[in-house]
Amino acid sequence: MKRYLILAATVLFYFGAQSQGPSKTKAKKYPSLFWEISGNGLKKPSYLFGTMHVSSKIAFNLADSFYLAIKNSDVVALETNPETWQEDMNNYDMGSPNYRYGFNPGITNDMPSDFFNIRTLRFGKYEKKLEVAMFSKPSMINNLLYRSQSDNNSDFEEDTYLDLYIYQTGKKLGKKVAGVEQYEQSMKLMAEAFRDAAKEKNKKEKSFDYDEEFSPAKLQEAYRAGNLDQLDSINKLNSQSDAFDEKFLYRRNEIQANSIDSILKSSSLFVGVGAAHLPGNRGVIELLRRKGYKLRPIFMGTRDNKQKDAVEKVRVPITFSTQTADDGFYKVDIPGKFYHFGESFLFDQQQYADMANGSFYMVTRVKTNSLYWGHNADGS
Repeated sequence: MKRYLILAATVLFYFGAQSQGPSKTKAKKYPSLFWEISGNGLKKPSYLFGTMHVSSKIAFNLADSFYLAIKNSDVVALETNPETWQEDMNNYDMGSPNYRYGFNPGITNDMPSDFFNIRTLRFGKYEKKLEVAMFSKPSMINNLLYRSQSDNNSDFEEDTYLDLYIYQTGKKLGKKVAGVEQYEQSMKLMAEAFRDAAKEKNKKEKSFDYDEEFSPAKLQEAYRAGNLDQLDSINKLNSQSDAFDEKFLYRRNEIQANSIDSILKSSSLFVGVGAAHLPGNRGVIELLRRKGYKLRPIFMGTRDNKQKDAVEKVRVPITFSTQTADDGFYKVDIPGKFYHFGESFLFDQQQYADMANGSFYMVTRVKTNSLYWGHNADGS
């Protein structure tokens, strides 16, 4: 879980550097978040879109050209494929309480689990556990489906974040879905980036002496304007480690561009990646141009609420299957496989996120030791 959150936070660090504009006199080289890909033998255009990994309404300024591009594409892709996220995260044991509290997965904790102390034969009352279970809001589900900051921000947030919205729109329109990076590969590069940065001898000092025009506080205004030039300038200004950038940004740019090129050889594509990956000499736009593609900016008009409302009314068909507890205590029908993403030592939680429809299924089991309190199965 911690590694997953670090990845999201680091991506936002890159993206959060975006601001208003590099210069009021210099023409913008990357004036849009939205690009058409053509040439190089393509029979019809494909599309590249710079996303923002948040649910803020300001990121959802999506015009009809956005929806038409998805409708006209065969494949919709993100950095990684949301359909594999739960299995990937499960393989990394990100849902375990140990991961949340800082223990490394796959490494045995030295603290013995079978020691005997004064609390061993003590059984606490279970009402508080039940209360916590009833009101729990799993952070893993929030990270997967919603990315909401708090209940107080609901008026300023959409029901999901922009990346997943692109995936959901593609699924609802019957498109194939894909990723332009492999989850495990991205995690490995992230770990290597932090390692290389720690070893780097000539670290750059972050400068706080820059014009207000370059302030990260202008993020929303810049994103709404689609100003990728400023994003590139601010990233370079705020970068503290060339070694980190080499792995986490530039190497991933190459992987993304190569994957896009591979998909384009057989299918038309709408691909959304973090906007920080697009601009610059080593960004995805220039890497694709060097492969022979033509990329031109698409300037989106006003937000198209009708298209958005129409998409949100569609529900992706699902098929239910029976999931049984390991000890056979319960059976439930859900449209997927349960994952143990419980985040508390108080109870056992099994969760499944329906990524396409933005809903989730959860079973929470609380160990009550009720017989020791003289309570029977019906709670009396």
